[in-house]
Amino acid sequence: MTDASKLSVIRCAASGAAALSTFFVLCWLAATLFGPIGSHMFVTMFTLAPPGSFVALGAGLCWSIAFGAAVGGICAAFYNWFGHWQRP
Repeated sequence: MTDASKLSVIRCAASGAAALSTFFVLCWLAATLFGPIGSHMFVTMFTLAPPGSFVALGAGLCWSIAFGAAVGGICAAFYNWFGHWQRP
């Protein structure tokens, strides 16, 4: 695998953290504005606090950033690892 075809683990981790935290904030907003209509289940994946509370926003945002970064970094690492088996 050439260096040009490798994914940056740091960039993928940052992208995963940004995407998952954005999705978390949107679901928290939906749970806050509209009550338990479905998005509250995503919020409860990251915190035990009531879905529309500011405690849920703070704790869930921290955990979603950490989890998103871990998933993004792991995906990039596996992509790069599987690229070593590529035939020329």
